Amino acid sequence: MKTNKIYALIQVELKKLYRDPMILAVLLLMPVGLTLVFYFALGNLYQDPTRPGMSHFEYLVPGTMGYAVIYMGMMVALALCEYREAGLLKRLASTPTSPYQYLGSLIIANMFIGVFQALIVLLLSVILGYEAMGGLPGLALVCIFLGLLAVTAVGLGLITATIAKNAGAASGLSMIFIVPMMIFGTFLAVYDEMTYNIARYTPNFYATDTLSRIFNGASLSEPVIWKNLLILSIISLVIVVAGIQLFKRTEFR
Repeated sequence: MKTNKIYALIQVELKKLYRDPMILAVLLLMPVGLTLVFYFALGNLYQDPTRPGMSHFEYLVPGTMGYAVIYMGMMVALALCEYREAGLLKRLASTPTSPYQYLGSLIIANMFIGVFQALIVLLLSVILGYEAMGGLPGLALVCIFLGLLAVTAVGLGLITATIAKNAGAASGLSMIFIVPMMIFGTFLAVYDEMTYNIARYTPNFYATDTLSRIFNGASLSEPVIWKNLLILSIISLVIVVAGIQLFKRTEFR
């Protein structure tokens, strides 16, 4: 019964995409626009002597996929703040649906949305000439990393919505975690020892690093890939549990 209720709530979250054309447009245009900007700005830039045949655009494709997922954190925070202002969360508290069921469905629905956005980046990049190796097993592992990253993004969105008083504040607060992850976790930064150490504290760094290895033909049995999976799993678990507990205590008292 609980499973059926969560499944129904997931359907409700996903149906919002086509019921609100503006949300759907943002979710589709953001990854497409970001990919095209990087392609036209960096597609003819070759600056890595160790990879003479790889443009800077191709170098950034894995990070762009991760950023498309992380951006979901802001969308979640904005949506929850709007629900709070409309009184929907208080109404939910008076229904048989528990906070854990609702938040669980929110996490699962946005995990699918985040992975879908990242795959849009990959598909468009391939159309533009990007060659991704790894085959179907590699793509499956990529989706696992992206799913964990989406869980992290939702957790950050929950924390942001807990702190923010309204949607405007949530938008600004989201930049606190989005900007560092955009610069350091996507490999957009120029790396030295200091910037590399900073990047290791961003969750999408571990996804970007792994996606880069897989798409460049690395063996899926490489220890660093599974080490990255373990680290990202721990980060996503800690952040989403913290987000659930904080949001539940403030909104479902």
